Formats: sequence, C-alpha cells, structure tokens
Amino acid sequence: MKWYKAYFPFRVASAATIPLIPLYVNRLGGGLVEAGVAVSIFNLAAALTSVVSGRLSNPKVLRSYVLGGFLGITLASIVFYSASSVTHVFLASAIAGFATAICALTAVLLIAEANEDSLWDKEISLFNRVSDSGWLAGLIMGALWSIFSRGKELFMVSAGLAAISFTYAFTILKQQPVKQQPAGWRRAKQVKNHAENEARTNVLIALYITSAFLMFMSTSLGYSLLPSFIVKMDGTNAEVFLAYVSSTTISVLTYPRVERVSKGDDVHAQSFASAGRALIMVAFALSSLLLKGKIGILVIVAAMSFAGFTWAILNVAGPAAAMKLDQERKGKIMGVYNSAIFLSSIVGSALSGVIAENLGYPTLFIIAALLTLASIPLLEKARRKLKNLNTRS
Repeated sequence: MKWYKAYFPFRVASAATIPLIPLYVNRLGGGLVEAGVAVSIFNLAAALTSVVSGRLSNPKVLRSYVLGGFLGITLASIVFYSASSVTHVFLASAIAGFATAICALTAVLLIAEANEDSLWDKEISLFNRVSDSGWLAGLIMGALWSIFSRGKELFMVSAGLAAISFTYAFTILKQQPVKQQPAGWRRAKQVKNHAENEARTNVLIALYITSAFLMFMSTSLGYSLLPSFIVKMDGTNAEVFLAYVSSTTISVLTYPRVERVSKGDDVHAQSFASAGRALIMVAFALSSLLLKGKIGILVIVAAMSFAGFTWAILNVAGPAAAMKLDQERKGKIMGVYNSAIFLSSIVGSALSGVIAENLGYPTLFIIAALLTLASIPLLEKARRKLKNLNTRS
C-alpha cells in the first residue's frame, strides 16, 4: 500500500485554505499590503524550512518529518479558524509554510530512499498524481465554500483532513522498515571520494539551482496577478476558477506520461517544459494586446491547460534531476532546490505588481517569458556537465 496516498487529504486541506489567505486577511480588516505580507511569510517560512530540514534529513528522520508536516497543517488550520486579528493570520501562515515545505521535501526523499534512481520518475509521477488530485479537489471545495458560505468552518474541515493524513501515514509508515543506506549510496560515495569530482558537482548544483530560480521566478511573475488579469479582460470569477482547474486537471492526466516524455533525460525535459512556459507567457501578452472578452478568456484557459502539461513535467523531472546530481547529498540539494522555488515566489510576486502597475500586463508577461528562456541555456549547460561527470565516474 502506497504511503503517499496520505497526501491526498493533506492536499485537499491545503488547497481549500492556503489560496484563501488573502481573502481571510481582508475579512479581518487587513488590506492588500497585509495580504501580501501573509503570503510572503508563508513562502519565507517554507524556504527556511526547506534548507534546514534538507541539511538535517536522513532516512531515520524522514518519517517524523512527514508526520510533523501533517500535524503542522492541522495546527495552522486551527489557528486560522481561531484568528481574531491579522497577526494571528501571520502566525498561521508561518506554520502552514513550514508544514507545506517539509511535506514537499519529505515526499521525494522517501521515494528516493525506497527506490533505485531509474524508478524515481515513475514513482514521483504517481505521487504527484495523488497529490495534485487532492489539490484539485481542494480547489473545488474551497471555491464552492467561498461562494455559498462566509464562515470559518472550512478551516476546521481542513484540520480534520490533515489529521486523517497523519493517522493514515503513521499507520502505513510504521510497517515499513527503515533503510540504513539510501538507494545508489555506494555509487554516489565513489564519486564523492574524488575531490575534483566533488568540485565539479558543486558547480553543477549551482547551475541547476540558478536555472530553477529563474524559471520559477518567471512563473511567479507571470501567474501572481493572473486572476486580476482575467478580470481586467472582462472575465468572471468563475472563469478565473476554470483557468486554474483546467491547468490542474491536465497536470493530473499528464503525470502517468511524464516518464515517456522525459525518456530518462530529466534536465532536457525541463528545457522543453520551460520553452513551453515561455510560449504561454507570450500568449498571455498577445491576449492582452489583441484580444478582449470571451475569445481572450478562451485563449487564456487554453494556455493554462498547456501550462498544466508543462507543470507536470517540471514537478517530476525537477526533483528527480536534482537528487541525481549527487545522491549522497540529495537531502541537502533538495532542501536548497525547494528553498529556491519558495524564494523565487517571493521575488516574483513582489515584482509582478510593480511591473504590471508601471509598465502594463503585456510587458509583465514578456519579461516572464524572457526569464523562462534564460533558464534554458543554464539547464542545458548543467545537462552537459552532468553527462561528463557521469562519464568520468
């Protein structure tokens, strides 16, 4: 029985509540600034947690990490429910950021510890399909709840769902023996014994993390204000919801096929996905300049559907490639990789409003496209270095 089925209710809980943080801040009397601070606190807590937990990770503590993450979302949901001021929302956002980051990190590391690297793409795809199915269900639940109810009971529902995840994971994980050495440890150790190869690996890691930062910063830059952009294009809240649901649905359907798309070359698959995301940003820019009304909205929804396809590739190939850079240090590398993603979200979100307000949406989307394209040469350079390193070892 797959332990990562425990992530389904956890992701339902997360999707039903975390996207509503800005709305909840508003209901407690906060403005756009406070809403932005709450989101930044979430991402900053997640970034710090990723680095620290990645450095401290080993097979024996991973189970404690995932259980702590599920409990964290339970606690965050209770704090959200009990909040009587924006300060309480800030606290809950920090707890939720911690829980989200530690669960994201632990999932791929548990998969890596239990499987040989040749199976990582397949297993991460299966995990993400379960995870994103939960996210999709949570989005639908959160949207319906926000339409038909203005109460806070949704947070207690989320707390209960996260508690179910904890109980299920605790039951399943305690039945599985802890591996004393990670998969691929001996091969990684041989590479690590050579100082020259270690130096090359450090350069490779820096290249890869930089490319990830650029790509995900461009994503945050382009998508942070997408709901506002759709409304400006004369779209409705229902059409905003449709855009996000279409993206997540395509991701869920794509996960079983990612292994065939990547064909074992995870870094190159990310270059392909990045090029696709650049085209999506261009489509957004052209829609803003040339199209209005329902036709423009249709183009945006179609582009978001394609975004779901590229997102599935990145969600699988990204962590798989990161862990293959140095299997002995995969916990630390994944911590830095995830931290870079969360930090890029902070930077992208902060810049998106400034650029859109002063230069307009078309410029915002073109800049996002250029940043995405800038990540591709770095990815390909990392790919060549990785091949050379594997040849030498």
